[in-house]
Amino acid sequence: MNLIILVHIIKMKYKYFLNTLLSVILSLSLNAQDHSVHEKWDLNGAEERIEQNRKGDAVLEFVLDDKINKKSKSSIELDLKNHDFKFGVSFTQLRRFWGQDYGDLYLERFKEVFNYATIGMYWQLTDERSNSKFMDNYYKEILEWTKKNDIRVKGHPLMWHEAMPNWVRNYKNIDELDGIIKAHMKRLIDSYPQINDWDVYNEPIGPFKPHIPPSSITQWIKQKGGIYPAMVEIYEYVNSVNPNKNYSNNHYHAKDPEFFKINEFFIEKDLNFSSIGMQAHMQSNDNVMSEEQLWNQIEDYAVLGKNIQFTEITVTSSERFKNWKDHQAFLAKRDEVIAKGGELDLESKPEYEEYQSEYLKDFYTLAFSHPSVTSITFWNMTDKNAWRGHAGGLLFKDLKPKKAFNTLKYLVKEKWNTQINKNIDAKVFKFNGFYGKYQGKIVIKNKEYDFEFYHSKSNKDPIKIYL
Repeated sequence: MNLIILVHIIKMKYKYFLNTLLSVILSLSLNAQDHSVHEKWDLNGAEERIEQNRKGDAVLEFVLDDKINKKSKSSIELDLKNHDFKFGVSFTQLRRFWGQDYGDLYLERFKEVFNYATIGMYWQLTDERSNSKFMDNYYKEILEWTKKNDIRVKGHPLMWHEAMPNWVRNYKNIDELDGIIKAHMKRLIDSYPQINDWDVYNEPIGPFKPHIPPSSITQWIKQKGGIYPAMVEIYEYVNSVNPNKNYSNNHYHAKDPEFFKINEFFIEKDLNFSSIGMQAHMQSNDNVMSEEQLWNQIEDYAVLGKNIQFTEITVTSSERFKNWKDHQAFLAKRDEVIAKGGELDLESKPEYEEYQSEYLKDFYTLAFSHPSVTSITFWNMTDKNAWRGHAGGLLFKDLKPKKAFNTLKYLVKEKWNTQINKNIDAKVFKFNGFYGKYQGKIVIKNKEYDFEFYHSKSNKDPIKIYL
């Protein structure tokens, strides 16, 4: 075993127990804290790291037609249209609004900030036996929309022990189920070639947690010899279907040493996966990550050499619960109300709207500054039908922006943006800018020439622009 990785495993195990002890101690003073106020993070070195990791020098070399006067002075305009970094939102809400005016406005709001979408492809929605024309059309149309608008896409997930149609959940013949599981994953990968990113098995160390009811999937895992051999077989299978996709190993509790351990095991087995996915649903006070916790978690996993994705982020503008026990009590009550045809959602409050905005500003800045992080996906864009009834969106139910939405818009579209308008020599132009896709325009003797190019960290050669 690599010595550096071994040291990190030991460190993480101690951290897990120390953090648990610290949580108990801190819980004694929770009531004395004002959890609607965010204490601004120090963010020491974050701006410098963003300059170093997210920007770079580029040389544009214009290849001029013989008819163009090569000695003419020119002017150039450059505009970063799409970050290389993936700023995402989950579209798990969108299917409920598809084809409605609400859904159209939702998509317009999305384009104001984001360039990456997670599409919920849970087995009960993509069930090959349901013949759901609505879902087939939805997937077809949303993928057409994302292509038209230059939005990158992740499919979520190929497999999960908490999401399956009932006929799968109760399937008795586990030997037959093995082929059914593999056929299902293959069908998703083959049917949606536009999707390059996939969460493979969602929450892989969770199948036998106490809150998970047994199912045919957990029986299948047991028959394979347990979680580790079952996951190896799944990853080897999806790579036999298509080895050129970006496969992610995603879990809800990255602080758990078992999650680090299974990623390290995947690397030892030389499995082909590109990313480690981390969730952070901060709906109770004890789940809110501090600056130190966030940075240390990223650093702990960065040693594995994989991309790090924040796959599911929730920061609410409703009042948070003290802990998971209090949260569970609300969820049970909410389930009762919904079962009777009612509705029970937590209201957005001005002081927590301010908190949400200030916290996300710091969270995104710190995560964006780390070179291993390649994406951040906020889970709900609107409070309408938000997960667990929290005001967990960046937009109110009527799709008007919260302060947090405008804060992220400022960061992504203004602060972390490159726009250039200046006079240049017509042959070569050098600049330093954020990595991503650019639109450009050069004017030579009052004649305009439009062009596009991609500025990436890996490209060391001049970018040739043919006019």
